[in-house]
Amino acid sequence: MTVSLLPPLTYSLASIDGEPLTDGPRFIRTRGMTRWHRPRNGVRYANGRTIYGAWCGYGIGGSDRAGGFLSTDTIPSDEPVCATCDGRAVGAGQDNGPDGRQLLHTPRTLKPPKNCSGSRTALYAELAGGTVGRCLVCADAHPLRAMGGPYASRYAIVQHPPGFGLVMPCPFHAWRHPALKDGRLICTCGRPLDPTSGRPTS
Repeated sequence: MTVSLLPPLTYSLASIDGEPLTDGPRFIRTRGMTRWHRPRNGVRYANGRTIYGAWCGYGIGGSDRAGGFLSTDTIPSDEPVCATCDGRAVGAGQDNGPDGRQLLHTPRTLKPPKNCSGSRTALYAELAGGTVGRCLVCADAHPLRAMGGPYASRYAIVQHPPGFGLVMPCPFHAWRHPALKDGRLICTCGRPLDPTSGRPTS
């Protein structure tokens, strides 16, 4: 069983050496993806590659000969489907409801990053001895090192996981863009990154 695909509309004026597909498989994913997706549109290129645009925004595809992607019309009940894709595909009338499919959606949250955003920057207060600094983003002490090579050399705090003193996040940029302004830690958008008494857990 195939599903009808929408036209692959684009604002780009670049020449496209492919043909739009009018139908495609119900479910697609690459071998490395953790869930199945639903195709919204597709293009078959002159070089033999087929690229599908999923409802959630991913581009999925590759050469048919190389097995660049997986496709199926039915999936095992224990394999998850992208909830964003499935909801939009069903809402647009491309297919019927979930029919017992295991839906999965992982929204972006204010989960602390794997590495502190103060890592490898000058956002530290030097401690006695000059070889250790206290990170201004997470309050942990870590070694200071010369880094950056001959063209971007700098003295900075080493890469480290966020400590329990991680500042409160910016509501728009989380911990991505910390900076110092007039001696105060801020997000580059201008909002203050205030200290917290403990590391956020969500």
